[in-house]
Amino acid sequence: MRRASDGKINAEGIISSNEMITEKEGYEAMLYMLKAYWEATESNDLTDILSGGGYWGDAGKPTDTAYWEYWLEAIQKVRKEGPPL
Repeated sequence: MRRASDGKINAEGIISSNEMITEKEGYEAMLYMLKAYWEATESNDLTDILSGGGYWGDAGKPTDTAYWEYWLEAIQKVRKEGPPL
């Protein structure tokens, strides 16, 4: 099964994507990602969301690699389906 992060995170777990998105696409991807997170967890606690979204140390490794996957999926959704309603 192909994942959205294939080719965008290296073997050491460091993000290696150089693809650019617009500000609007980034905002809409954030909305999709937050909605998907809430639907999966039913958590309204912002600290739950933010705790996994940072980097581990200063090496560019996501604290929770699933967040990188969710982010890329959200960007694909914006490009395929447009803004969330």
